[in-house]
Amino acid sequence: MSSRSAAAVPGRAAPLRAVRSAVLPYARLTVAGFRQQSTYLGAAAAGVFTNAVFGFVKMAILLATLRGAGGAAGGYTPELMVSYIFISQGMLTAIGAFGGDGALAERIRTGDIAVDFLRPVNVQFATLATVLGGAVYSLIPRALPLVAIGAATSMMAWAGEPTAYPLGALSVLLSIVLAQALLYCVQILGFWVVDTRGIQMFYVVAGTFLMGMFVPVGLFPDWLARIAECTPFAWILMPPCDILSGRIDAAAGLAAVAVQAGWTVVVLAVGALLTAAGRRRLEVQGG
Repeated sequence: MSSRSAAAVPGRAAPLRAVRSAVLPYARLTVAGFRQQSTYLGAAAAGVFTNAVFGFVKMAILLATLRGAGGAAGGYTPELMVSYIFISQGMLTAIGAFGGDGALAERIRTGDIAVDFLRPVNVQFATLATVLGGAVYSLIPRALPLVAIGAATSMMAWAGEPTAYPLGALSVLLSIVLAQALLYCVQILGFWVVDTRGIQMFYVVAGTFLMGMFVPVGLFPDWLARIAECTPFAWILMPPCDILSGRIDAAAGLAAVAVQAGWTVVVLAVGALLTAAGRRRLEVQGG
């Protein structure tokens, strides 16, 4: 019996080794992206200052809006609104709200993407792994200080259910993956256009509006809120803000996370299709 057990162990270990070898390169790229972003401490400090200033400006405008509406609007009280403001401000860099660095689009423009296709990794997942590492790091020097600043106002609301916090953390992670997957799709369009900067600018303007960066989707007119909720943008900022602030309970938060996960799968699939189509279209000249 012992000989059979010993023989069975290698058989079970083989799939684990295969999974480990498949996942390890992307894990290392994520760590590399995390470390790379950690070198920009000065930019992070400047970003916290800028986001805090805009946070207080938004706070003044949106709280005045609530007062004009009788103290609450769209399911938001002043406390819930302050939570939305500072949590969303802290997430802006992580979700690439201003279009990201455009490195992939530049590699496509110059033809350097051909080298990426020769590497033994999936171009889409390798790109996203590197970006996600930096995005997750940005939460430490940006999101945490901004939330602390918001908490210092003594006006932030927090969820009362303990399960809301792990669910909120999962929602933040899905928000980052979804947002960065969308940015990947925008940049990969460089296979079909000479310059993607115009497309990226349109994405930033339309996307940030529909995701509720300026005002929460709950304050949109009903028809506009329905349009926003039919796009992936409305599921980037709103779910983590609503879950962590307690605007929605854990059951509704779980449903929102499920929608986030669904949109993430869809956008990743679109990115994979665009990558495959772009690879067939790629033509590099030279010698």
